[in-house]
Amino acid sequence: MYEIDLTDVVIALTKALEFTNEDLGYHHERVAYIAASIGKKLNLSEKDYETLFWAAYLHDLGAGAKLVDREIHNLDKYDTAHANFGYELLKDVPFFTEVAQVIKHHHTKYINFTSAEKNSPLAFLSQIIFAADQVDLYLKPNKLALLQRSEIERFFRKNVQILFNEDVVEAFLDLSQKESFWLDLTTYYIEDRLKALRPKTKILAGEQGLKLLTVPFARIIDAKSPFTERHSLKVAALSGQLAEIAGLPGQKSLIEIAGLLHDIGKLSVSNKILEKNGPLNDEEYALIKTHPYYTYYLLIQVTGFEKVAQWAGYHHEQPNGQGYPFKLTKDQLDLPSRILAVADKWVALRENRPYRDALSIENALDILENMAQKEIVDPEVVKLLKENIDYLEKSQEEEIGQITGKTNEPLLS
Repeated sequence: MYEIDLTDVVIALTKALEFTNEDLGYHHERVAYIAASIGKKLNLSEKDYETLFWAAYLHDLGAGAKLVDREIHNLDKYDTAHANFGYELLKDVPFFTEVAQVIKHHHTKYINFTSAEKNSPLAFLSQIIFAADQVDLYLKPNKLALLQRSEIERFFRKNVQILFNEDVVEAFLDLSQKESFWLDLTTYYIEDRLKALRPKTKILAGEQGLKLLTVPFARIIDAKSPFTERHSLKVAALSGQLAEIAGLPGQKSLIEIAGLLHDIGKLSVSNKILEKNGPLNDEEYALIKTHPYYTYYLLIQVTGFEKVAQWAGYHHEQPNGQGYPFKLTKDQLDLPSRILAVADKWVALRENRPYRDALSIENALDILENMAQKEIVDPEVVKLLKENIDYLEKSQEEEIGQITGKTNEPLLS
């Protein structure tokens, strides 16, 4: 069992969603701040407050997956498609089932709830997030928030019991009287102000439960391009298998989590570069080199993920010291780091790319062995892969199924 701060996980992984487009920058933080402030004003129970906080941070999870290289403000303000997709991503994740329900309705107008739904605790949380989201979508980014207060207040008063729950509007209008509430929404201060509002929830998660917390983000990463449709899942599965063969069964689950998240920094790279049908120029290659750096620094923020951050962030390092972005050498790369680097390259070789079709097992092995001779990848790990290639290829789907939850193992306690 692992003890993790669930809020750390939510914040770090949500930050990655903001890489998909500049227009998402600090949107989750502002919505979380507004929603949490309303929740405090309404004296929500501790459990409901936690659910509200996480749902506010994750409310546009579906938009992050669907709107790669597009603007969040291009969404219809009352569009529910991305809310439904966010629900689908999270509904089977332990500890997030109620969060998923809240996200599902975070773009639902008050008048569109049934009478029974209007009195549902989870629907009420959705109504809080809907109000918070509308405040941030209403704000003009190039104008001081405080100067927009009166206009937004009029909008809320006009739409009581139409768009917004009356109790939520009353709490919001009370908060709005404080200049500090609007000043807190500026980029310079929002993260510091959120620290005082975040729940201090730590959970004990089983290995499978911990993996399931990260699977939705792996799916978002892979959805960025049709050429990486299941890349992270395959890297996670192969890394875990190689770890077991190499005598590291106790670290298998954390290595699989590193595999699931190794490309989370790639959300910062434009699809025009990732899907370019030809050689990259110097500027494009420099941008590609940023992604493991971002992966490392996103994951290192999560207490208990120190090793995960290293294994995921080092997947482009090389034993010969010529990798990127940290220029580490073999002595500085532990075995899981070297395993994940081999798994990443193997899976990439076996996938279609914009500039070539997927390679056969024989051709991919030839290329990987050539890399091993040059110490681009670890020769011993490549040897393990080659000796077990038939088993690894045949058992891939079964391994992916275990990672994504097709198991009887208890998830959380």
